[in-house]
Amino acid sequence: MRSMLEQVMSFLRDDCRLAPPTLSDIATTLQIIADQFSDVGHSVTYAGPAHVLAVVRPDDLHRGITNLVENAVRFGNEATICLSMTNERITIDIEDNGPGISDADKRNVLKPFVRGDGARNMDDAAGFGLGLSIARAIISAHGGELSLRDREPHGLIVRIELPASQSARPAA
Repeated sequence: MRSMLEQVMSFLRDDCRLAPPTLSDIATTLQIIADQFSDVGHSVTYAGPAHVLAVVRPDDLHRGITNLVENAVRFGNEATICLSMTNERITIDIEDNGPGISDADKRNVLKPFVRGDGARNMDDAAGFGLGLSIARAIISAHGGELSLRDREPHGLIVRIELPASQSARPAA
């Protein structure tokens, strides 16, 4: 119960208090997240450019991506974080090889306290259904969108699309 209340309070508190955006290297952030998961025994890799600079809230973005990668390694046994960029948008895909989410459940699991079928048992390892909604709120606060897509032959792709501001650019 305490863990659930702490997650709820964090969700509500962070939704109201946003850090100022700063120029950050998104690619390095994603590489660090992949390395952190790998260091504790998960198979998480990064695929993308070595550096991409953009004006973001780096701590918030780190938290949102970490929530998504936690789900990916919980439901699959490997995950890949992919980064790509065009003049209009920055795309981050978190891909896993788990069972995926049914089309009927994709919209609902983005809501607070809704958990996928594979997470219905209420234990500390399963979470409380806040990870996706927190990540979605963080991405929305950046002016972006979060969507869930099927991965072939199985698995899930969580796609983050952020607007590429004039300051977003590949770094040398």
